[in-house]
Amino acid sequence: MADDDVDFLDVTAYALRRAGFEVNAVSNVTDVLGSLRTELPDIFVLDVNMPQLAVTQICQTIRKSSTTPVILMSGNRAETEIIKGFAAGADDYVTKPFSVQQLVMRLRAIHRRASGRMVDVTPRHITIGPLAIDLDSFQVTLEERAIRLTRLEFRLLYCLAANIGRVVTTSRLIDFGWGLDGEGDVSLLKTHFSHIRRKLSVSQHPIVVRALPGVGYSLHMDSVTTAAATPS
Repeated sequence: MADDDVDFLDVTAYALRRAGFEVNAVSNVTDVLGSLRTELPDIFVLDVNMPQLAVTQICQTIRKSSTTPVILMSGNRAETEIIKGFAAGADDYVTKPFSVQQLVMRLRAIHRRASGRMVDVTPRHITIGPLAIDLDSFQVTLEERAIRLTRLEFRLLYCLAANIGRVVTTSRLIDFGWGLDGEGDVSLLKTHFSHIRRKLSVSQHPIVVRALPGVGYSLHMDSVTTAAATPS
C-alpha cells in the first residue's frame, strides 16, 4: 500500500492488518517500484497523487510485467481521472474519503477473482436496502414487491449488486450476461440497463445504475443510509 500522506497510510494500514491482511506500507515511488523487483504483493493499493512519478505511469509499469491487481485511491472524483486510471490498467478506483470496511470488501473481492475462487464464493442471495436478489430462484424483490426481469436483465443486475458501489467494466458485464461466445455488445448492454433502470424506478428509495462512459456501470443507493450489500 502506497500513499505519501503518512498519517492516512499508518491508520489505514493498521486497520487492514486488524482485518487480517499483511500490509507493506510505503510512502514513496521508489519503494513501490522496488517491490516489483523483489517480493511481488498480491494486490497493489496506490494513491494517485504520489510525488515523483504519476501513479498511472506506475500502473502501466506494473502491467508490463505482471497481472497483479491494482486499486487506485484518490480524492479526485472527476470522471476523466477515473477513466484515466482504468485506462492505465487499474482494476478498481476508490475515491476518498472511504471507509476501511469498504476497502476491505473490495480487496477481498479482487483477491477472490485473482485467485480463481469466484465459483466458491458467489453469494446466493444479496440484499441492498429494499432490494433483494435471489440467485437460486432468479427472483428480485423491491420493497417486498416482485420485480419482473428477463433472465439477462437479472444476470446484469446481479453482477452490479455483487459489486455494489464499484464500477464493473463493460467487457466483464458482456461476458457475464451473454457468455464468452455470446452476442452481446455495448449498444445492447445500454438498452438492457435502460430497461433495468425503468423497472427499479418504482421504488421510493433511489437505487441508481450509473454509467461511466467508456468504462462500465455501477449500482448505488443514493441519499439513503444503508448497510453494504450482505451476501448470504
